[in-house]
Amino acid sequence: MNRQKQHRGAAAALAVLVLAAVLFFVGGSWLEKRSQKPETRTELPQETAETMEVDGVTYRRRTDLTTILVMGIDHDSEIEAEGSYQGGQADFQRLIVIDSKNKTVRQLKIDRDTMAEVTVLGMLGNPVGTTQMQISLAHGFGDGREESCGYARDAVSRLLQGESIDFYLAMSLDGISVLNDLAGGVTVTLEDDFSAADPAMTKGATLTLQGDQAEIFVRRRMDIGEGTNEARMVRQEEYLTQLSAQLESRVQQDQQFTAQVYDALQPYLVTDLAKGRLVNEVWAAKDDTVEPAIALEGEHKVAEDGFTEFYPTEESIQKAVLELFWEPAEE
Repeated sequence: MNRQKQHRGAAAALAVLVLAAVLFFVGGSWLEKRSQKPETRTELPQETAETMEVDGVTYRRRTDLTTILVMGIDHDSEIEAEGSYQGGQADFQRLIVIDSKNKTVRQLKIDRDTMAEVTVLGMLGNPVGTTQMQISLAHGFGDGREESCGYARDAVSRLLQGESIDFYLAMSLDGISVLNDLAGGVTVTLEDDFSAADPAMTKGATLTLQGDQAEIFVRRRMDIGEGTNEARMVRQEEYLTQLSAQLESRVQQDQQFTAQVYDALQPYLVTDLAKGRLVNEVWAAKDDTVEPAIALEGEHKVAEDGFTEFYPTEESIQKAVLELFWEPAEE
């Protein structure tokens, strides 16, 4: 299928997608306590095959890939207590796939309500199995930091048929205003009324978002417009596009700008991606092609408990996996 590709400096794209896109939280409550019976624990499948056939077409695994799971976590950066349920919801998730061989950057948007197999913990805080629930809840299990990010990464890997994810980067709620202001504020025209949260944010107003206004714009949902997650994701993409434009020239001209952004956000980040590795990945990909983000197709349903659930089709998952990790084998 032919798709129009976005040609922009991937240095800017990665600086945004790996550091900025993480802030696009789809608001919501703290970890939703849902009563579900744990199932028998399953191990993650191993990615061993180098070729596979789908619908009569032979595919081979792409080489020289770096995959980063970017997450926005709906809690503050300070974890005041220790325990097994200190995480928040990973309400924004995007998988970034850097293909150094083909000089492309691919992206998968992951709906927070996607139903997936999530690791659950027993009374002593040990994994006891997996249960199907919204993928955003996977981060809620664990210590709120590395352990929680690991459970979130496992859930995404299971969703994508066992494909491995190299790194994760999560940013907490209170880093949004910092990141927005590093960009000098993002100018938007409001298509909905946000004045209940900020009197200056009235429908039709054009303003440069400052501080907490950015959080309101990208997170608020229930009393805004249609009140749907889909509408909010459109708003988030608008913000990302503008933020990318503002950062692009600085990142292209100054390799150290990415490091400066990283340092400013350090108090709000949990990641296993070292600063030096991140800076090098961004700079090495500065002339790559950034392809439009893809998303899984499926159906949203409202469950009996009132929570929204998104069921992606198996065909859509297979298509995404092939697009991100595989390529047709040459004859």
